Amino acid sequence: MIRTENLGKRVSVGGGELEILKGITLEIKGGDSVAIVGASGSGKSTLLGLLAGLDESSAGRVWLDGEDLGALDEDGRALLRARKVGFVFQAFQLLPALTALENVMLPLELRGEHSAGEQARRFLARVGLEARLDHYPRQMSGGEQQRVAIARAFAARPAILFADEPTGNLDTHTGERIVDLLFELNREEGTTLVLVTHDTGLAARCSRQLTLEAGALVGDTA
Repeated sequence: MIRTENLGKRVSVGGGELEILKGITLEIKGGDSVAIVGASGSGKSTLLGLLAGLDESSAGRVWLDGEDLGALDEDGRALLRARKVGFVFQAFQLLPALTALENVMLPLELRGEHSAGEQARRFLARVGLEARLDHYPRQMSGGEQQRVAIARAFAARPAILFADEPTGNLDTHTGERIVDLLFELNREEGTTLVLVTHDTGLAARCSRQLTLEAGALVGDTA
């Protein structure tokens, strides 16, 4: 589902260059659940962004479901993400002017799906929010907002779901419920799950852990 070859990322800093990632080569199979772990500044979120086609690498290559991301322009990568990829971020990324239902419907409507409303209602019910369809983000708790974000991600039936610290803004109890939900939907929908986390308990629930240190892949355990 995902493959990289000698993937690297450098950025210009103060007249010089900073190497954030170096020589990352890996494969992730369809249906896997993979945690990317490591200390702050080790390059976890940068790697996630490159795997998802949100950023361009400085070296090496990334294939996403057989597509070479380096061979696509930004429009091509955006189209591939719309067809194949879902995202869950720490900051929820909900649109405040839209209700829960409208937030989940939006990416489906942008894809031209005629049953957007029906699919959005079904997945909001799956995450226990069937009574909150018409509520705006400001009217919901952090845990409820994250559940809307998860419903939005899974409603599009992505082949791959990327999650960046999905429980980082939540209390322990709510975070555990969100994690249970992620893995439940991962199993039932067969979605490949790739997440960045500092939470060792969450990482341990994944079938595989990739450990980064100073931009290098130093561990790959199942």
